[in-house]
Amino acid sequence: MQVLFAPVRLMESLVIFEVRKRAYFLFFWQAILATLVLGGCASAPQREQVIVSEQALTRVANKRHRQIEQFVNSDALSATPRIALPTVRIAEGAHSEAVSLQEATLVANHAARSVCLRLAPYAELQTNPVDGIFAVSLVLTAINPSSGAAAGASFVVSYFVPGPSRLPIGLGGMAIEAELRDQAAGQLALMRWSRGANSASQDAKVSRIGDAWQLAGDFGKDFSRLLLDTDAKKWGMQRKRLDKAVVRANRTLCAQRFGKLNTAGRGASMLLPLGPAAMDPGPPEKSD
Repeated sequence: MQVLFAPVRLMESLVIFEVRKRAYFLFFWQAILATLVLGGCASAPQREQVIVSEQALTRVANKRHRQIEQFVNSDALSATPRIALPTVRIAEGAHSEAVSLQEATLVANHAARSVCLRLAPYAELQTNPVDGIFAVSLVLTAINPSSGAAAGASFVVSYFVPGPSRLPIGLGGMAIEAELRDQAAGQLALMRWSRGANSASQDAKVSRIGDAWQLAGDFGKDFSRLLLDTDAKKWGMQRKRLDKAVVRANRTLCAQRFGKLNTAGRGASMLLPLGPAAMDPGPPEKSD
């Protein structure tokens, strides 16, 4: 009987050995990737200050990869604010020759769009800043380009290795400033925001602005919360949403000024490391 069962036991041992070998191999790579991800943050871009602060700023983040200082007059924003659509410009020297003006414009426009869409459920948006309507101004001050080659390599690695597998090399970054002003009361809010990409948070995009474009969306979330959140210590936006019809009208204004993301492109970007241009057409062309 022992002779008969010997081949069976041998096969069982081989199967167990193979399973353990693959488990150890997977654990090894996940451990390596986890180590890389934990240290996979690019430094926040160093930038020149463009918007003059009329009030003392509070530094709320002071890390190598994330730097934020801000001020807000919460009393002036306690009621439902009336805010003009954001304006945005690119500061001189904000990007090197590695990033084209067209690419920088795409990042700047996406930052303004993100702010606009984040404000839409809570503020009454207007097309122009007139008396009684607050003005939002954004200045893109720095873009650190991403490495498209490194993003492509990360995509190849992710095909073979499960789990987060973006290589922590060639990461980009973005710096931007934004203020809220009232014609009578002056500066009501100011934020200076700078972040380097994180290999765990930002998806690999085969584009020099892949990280900066994604970070522009993160900035929109942070700046809108500064303006509208009545209790930042609690999770989520602590402010009553406007009626659905008003929100829809606000979002329509945002789309008319800053354009809409391409649905097909966004879907494809979930499977492929496509650059922002594949999903973001930029602002609509102005008609004469």
